[in-house]
Order: sequence, then C-alpha cells, then structure tokens
Amino acid sequence: MEMMHDRSYDDADRVATRAFLNSLMREWTGWSLHRQGDGEGEDAPLTARFPLAARGSAVEVEVAHLSRVGLHGFRLPLRERRPGLAARPLRLPEFAAMVAAEPAVAGGQAGAGLTFLRRVLDSLDETAGFLAQGVLSGGVFAERDPSFLEGEQALRFGHAVHPTPRSRDEFTRADARRFAPEYGGGFPLRWWSAVPRCVAQGASRTRSAAALTRALAAEDPAIPARLLDAADGRVLLPMHPWQAARLALDPEIAALMREGLVVDHGEAGAPWSATSSLRSLYAPQAAFMLKVSLSLRLTNSARLIKPAEGERGLVVDRLLAGTVGERIAARFPRFHVLGEPAFLMLRRADGAPLAQTMVVLRDNPFRGGDAPACVLAALCEIDPDGRESGLSRLVRRIAAREGEAPAAVAPRWFRRFLDAAAAPLLVLQADEGLLFGAHQQNLVVGLSEGWPDRVYFRDCQGTGYVREFLPALRAAAPGLDFEAGHLFGSHEAARIMGYYLVVNSLFAVIGALAQADLATEGDLVGLLRRFLEEIAAQPLRDRTCLDHLLAGRTLDSKGNFMICLRNIDENTQVTDPLAAYVPLANPIAGC
Repeated sequence: MEMMHDRSYDDADRVATRAFLNSLMREWTGWSLHRQGDGEGEDAPLTARFPLAARGSAVEVEVAHLSRVGLHGFRLPLRERRPGLAARPLRLPEFAAMVAAEPAVAGGQAGAGLTFLRRVLDSLDETAGFLAQGVLSGGVFAERDPSFLEGEQALRFGHAVHPTPRSRDEFTRADARRFAPEYGGGFPLRWWSAVPRCVAQGASRTRSAAALTRALAAEDPAIPARLLDAADGRVLLPMHPWQAARLALDPEIAALMREGLVVDHGEAGAPWSATSSLRSLYAPQAAFMLKVSLSLRLTNSARLIKPAEGERGLVVDRLLAGTVGERIAARFPRFHVLGEPAFLMLRRADGAPLAQTMVVLRDNPFRGGDAPACVLAALCEIDPDGRESGLSRLVRRIAAREGEAPAAVAPRWFRRFLDAAAAPLLVLQADEGLLFGAHQQNLVVGLSEGWPDRVYFRDCQGTGYVREFLPALRAAAPGLDFEAGHLFGSHEAARIMGYYLVVNSLFAVIGALAQADLATEGDLVGLLRRFLEEIAAQPLRDRTCLDHLLAGRTLDSKGNFMICLRNIDENTQVTDPLAAYVPLANPIAGC
C-alpha cells in the first residue's frame, strides 16, 4: 500500500509541477533555457533555469518537450544549484515556497505567499489522493467513444496551466470523494421549497422557472409523491447537498426556515453527478442540467453565480430563439449553444436576492446518457508520463480501425475539429458580434467513431457582444438588454477570442497531439494558419480578430499564476478581464 502511495505521489508531482511551471513560464520573464554539459549541440539536453536571487541559487529542470504553444513538458526532478555545491533535488512543495518568497517573482505581494502555498499543497495532495484510489484512467478513449458523463469525469487533473489546478478551498477529502466528478460518483439533490414571495426567478421560454423545477422533480420516479404534496403551492428549489448544508447555517436563511417560509425536504431522487466544472450537475433522466452556486473557491474565484449572470443567460437564449439563432443553425448545423432558459434563488424579506442559493437550468442534449461526447479539456489532458492523452488514444484507435498511421490521422482529426468548433465561433464573432468564452471546459465535442462530429458550447452567462454590432443585434432582437452583458470593442474582442479559443483550446489540441509524437507543433500550427486564412477569405463584416490571429506579434494568455499568487478573486475583484492577460509569442504569425 505504501508503494502505491509513493507511485501516486510521484505521478501527482509530475502533473502538478508541469502545470505550475507552464503557468510560471508564461508570466515571469526571469527564466532562461540552456544546453546541459559542455556541448552546445542540439542533442545536448535542454534545461530551464529559474534564478532565485533571494536564496543565491537557481533551480533547473530538464525540458523534455519545448513547445511553441506554451505547453512544455519536463523531466523531473527539479534541482537547486548553488555555486560550489552539488545539485540538490527537490519537489514541487519546496520549489513553490521558494518562488512565493522570491521578490523577483512575487514583487510586493510576498505576504500572500502562505495562502498561495497552502493552495499549491492542497491541490497536489488532492491529486495524489485521487490517483491512489485508482478510480479512473484514460483507457476508455482507447476502447470506444465515451458517454457525456464519462467524458466529464475523465478530467482528472484540472487546468493544465495553473499553479493550483485542483485547489478547492473549503472542500475536505470526504467532500471530494462524494461530490467531485473525477471520483465517478453520484448523489441525490437536496430539495427545498419556499413560498413564492421569497423566490426571485426568471425564464426566457413559455414555462416559468418554478414550473420547470417542479417538472424536474415530478419526472424523477425516485422522488416520493409526499415531497411533491408537501411542496404544493410552493416553489421547489433543487439544491446541491454540500451547499444546502452550509446555507442552513446562514443566519438569513435560518430565519426564513424558522418562519416556515423555506422548508428543507431533505435529499431525494435519482443520482446527479458533477460535470468537470464541479458546480454543474447532470442526470441522464433530466431535461435540464443544473448550475449552482457553491460557497467555495475553485482555482481563481469563489463560485457564486451573480443574479446578473442569470439574466445574461436569458438574453442569450432569447436572442438565439430568433432570426440570429436561425442563421446560426442554418450555417453551422453541427454547432450548438446550450441554452440557459431559467434561474431561481431565494431572496430576503426586503427582496434582495441571495446569490448563494442561485440555481440555473441548462439544456441537456445528452438526455438518456448514451450520446458519445467529451469535454475538450478531458480529451487534451496529458497523462503523468508527459506523452499520452485521451486524444492520442482516440487517434490511435481510429488509425488501427482504418488501417492508417496515427501520424496521418492526427492532422485530419485536428482539421475536422477546426471545422466543427473553430469555424462557427470565429464566424459568429466576425459576422454576428457574438463572443463566446470557448475555453476547454466550455466546449463539448460530440464524437462519431472517434471523429469530432459536432460541438456544444456551454456557459452562456459569460457571453459577450462586440460593441460595433449592437445596432444590428438590437434590430434583430428588439427589447433585449445587451448592455447588461459583456460589451467589448472589436479589438478587445479579438484579444479575448485569441485567448479562449486559440491559446486555451486550439493550442491544447496541438499540444496533446505533439507531445504524443503524433504530429509536430510546427505542422499543426501551419495547418491552423491555413484554416484561418480560409476563414479570412470569406466576406466577413469584422476581420479584426482574424487579422489579430494571423499577423499579431503576440496573443494573450490569462495570468493564472499571478492571479493565484496575489490571491485575487476573479469573480469579485477583476472588472477588466484584459488587465490580467499576459503576452504569449504568436506562433501562427511566424508560420
């Protein structure tokens, strides 16, 4: 058992160190590359060196894969070198403490170092603990196309470019085992009911949010009739059990319960499972998925849904129900936006909303549980060995079935993915003024015999609009409050699209294929450039984003390392998302 623990910790250390270093190297310019030994030839091992002036030393690590798209691979251990002394191996916890205390990195934020270090250690410990369970592996991709839920639960390690990818403040190990998606479990919802005047709600379709949540309960055969009878004339709220237990201790909510305005009916019904985002829940029998507020911090922010975010989801749903949505469906029939047509939450006696109780309903196109699909982040997640991924296994399966070399299948898979995912997202920004935050966890890839067949975008609450398109959008959908959403000028929108779609998502596909030696990054970046040139040749209304991608010297990447080191909550303390971006050399322009 101890040997298993040691192997799990070693694997977790490799995964966590890779994510830590890649995030640090994107944001801190103090590191450098060197060839080991006396030789300067290309065959000499390449080393990344991180000088730590405060300690009078430098930490080095061998670079196993030098990436043009910012997803490097490393060969551990890390080694600290001091003049006149032998190199000393060290693990991530010690290195993270050194970095957090280094003024050249932390600047004037060194006081946040203890919180940062705790999150690094918690993330590492959670990854090691999960690996020790042996619950899931990437093997499903080698055998068949996963179901939607299998694809969501296959994301094991979290954000690939983040110093604390599995940090979950307030979550215990027991909480993770019950509620985290990677453990593959499920749990019943906890049902509350409230008198209508204590509920704030909104809906964009014909049925109210209250009617939809009651239908969720009524259509679940595992919900006892007595629960529905007890809630007659009241509004049913489906609650995450973890959140409900904490909310019951909230003085304002406890007061509502004492007065009988809110009633806790306990846990009931068929199991629901967390998707890769943790706070979004899925049940194969349900017409909708649920996105809930959770009073904990995941990676960069506390996961409370703001009331304005619920309203934004309704605006997007109404917009796509009209002529804009008809044009999108006709032009890109394999691209789907998962609507968020309703939300509800409790409110205080004075009418003020209690955001910590908010529940959003999201369309569930995977009802029945059999439709093969996978969140892109799980497909692109690199194994602890630094080579294989769900995507590489999937490509090898296609190659074996079709009698081709994997290296011939990989660029074809990438091109099909570009056609299914990138083309609609780019054109909708350029021709409709819609800006979708298409990072890896917001793109679900529908699969057919391993090939990308269709793409689903989720999380409409973060959708933005290009300011120059507002007159056309208002004409297409009169009465909608686009100003309540995220508004960006075309140049700002180009930078945001460059990060979410290209750096976060497309570069992840390139990195996964290249690290498995299924293609070179240069060839795949070249393929991406040719694809973008084809899109740019179309008669588009706004070419700003494509010009930026094809000719800009740099692209933007979110500054996850410094956001985390400085203990900034993105949800409450960042008003300008571009302020947290850092430049990344644009490999597309260099092709």
